[in-house]
Amino acid sequence: MQDSDGLPRTVGLRDLLVLSVGGMIGSAVFFFPAFTGQWVGPTAILAWLAAGVGMVAVALCYTELATAFPESGGPAVFPAETLGPNPVVRRFFAYLEGTSYALGWVFGVAVSAWYVANYLGAIPPLAGVRSHTVAFGLLAVVASLAVTLSGIDVTKRANLVLTAFVLAVLAVVAAVGLANGDPANAQPFVTGTSTQFLAAVGVAITGYGAWTVVPAAAGEVKNPEWTIPRAIVGSLLLTTALYTLVVVALHVTVPPSAFESGNLVMVAPLSAVVVDAGLPALANYALPVAALVAIFTTMLVGMTSSARVLAALADRDTFPRAFAATSDRTNAPYVALTVVAVAAGAVVVGKAVVGGLVLAALVGTVLPYTINVASFVGLRRYRTDVTPSFRAPGGLLTAALAFCFLVLLAVGLSVDHPVAAALTVAALLGGFALQYAFGANAPTAEHGNAD
Repeated sequence: MQDSDGLPRTVGLRDLLVLSVGGMIGSAVFFFPAFTGQWVGPTAILAWLAAGVGMVAVALCYTELATAFPESGGPAVFPAETLGPNPVVRRFFAYLEGTSYALGWVFGVAVSAWYVANYLGAIPPLAGVRSHTVAFGLLAVVASLAVTLSGIDVTKRANLVLTAFVLAVLAVVAAVGLANGDPANAQPFVTGTSTQFLAAVGVAITGYGAWTVVPAAAGEVKNPEWTIPRAIVGSLLLTTALYTLVVVALHVTVPPSAFESGNLVMVAPLSAVVVDAGLPALANYALPVAALVAIFTTMLVGMTSSARVLAALADRDTFPRAFAATSDRTNAPYVALTVVAVAAGAVVVGKAVVGGLVLAALVGTVLPYTINVASFVGLRRYRTDVTPSFRAPGGLLTAALAFCFLVLLAVGLSVDHPVAAALTVAALLGGFALQYAFGANAPTAEHGNAD
């Protein structure tokens, strides 16, 4: 079976669950808890839980959109199909959604690659590797590009094996921490400011973003009306539960005072859990290997989804047509994949990953999600000719909750990180200028009737 663009539908529910869970339960959980713990202490447990619960509201909106328009590059397709009767407005917001989504994943891939040397060097015989961060980061980007260029079938098979290993190791870490930890270590429970808490939620939410691979790859999904809702909601619930357990294990093991620069918990937070339990073999070998595997799965999913979104924009003449080029043999959008890889490599070489973490949360997560929550409203308001197989419970109330959640995240990230906020504004203005100058008057392909 093929989609309307001629892509074979070969991806089933298990494949999507593995891609989504493997992308989420990836590099984020191995180092982001260090930042959230430093900012707000044990309250980070609530930050990670809130991020997962809030993301469910956003995901329900996406799920209805994805079953209405099950096309590859879905996140960029939704605004083009739903945001009102004006084609220029729809075109612009599709461009803004797709480019910001891809930019967020460029930084997401780069941040993941940056930590390769760190975790590889955590294996005692390879300690010297830590001084070669850029070289090993670039190697990881090249390896990820090689796999994703082989097509989604190869990517999903690789993710299946790798994700199973990561889940097993994280389950052991959570069990060890909960069994050996002391609740007294989680006191005082509330530290930091309210805006720091929102910033912690904003960073945590970047660990939940990989479920968007489901709508991004919808054009290659078998029985999308049945498969997509189960893949999105199921992977989010599983990931939220596991993240919360792991972060609880960390904070009952490590007191707030330990979250200082230079301490083990800031370099490898989950290693601190198993070291405290007297399991050096797990800390020195299994956990670093699991972190490396998780980093790789996140990079695979990030490159797979972002490249398909850029290809979808190009298919609609909202991005250079070259980005739509797809391999006849693997169906991989090879130009878009290569550009994402090169951009991520440039971030690694430029050592811009720290600022990129917050920029990825603001530009690559909050902005595209907000646009597609608006697209959900547009679907209900303007596209009465389309009948999705899945209807988000709560309807517009769910959209309102998702929107409020995203606004709070944007405020928290912007207030505590003014430089990142300024960069975000500059990027938006630059994108608008480019779209106005080169995109708004270009010919567009017709995809449905949004009038």
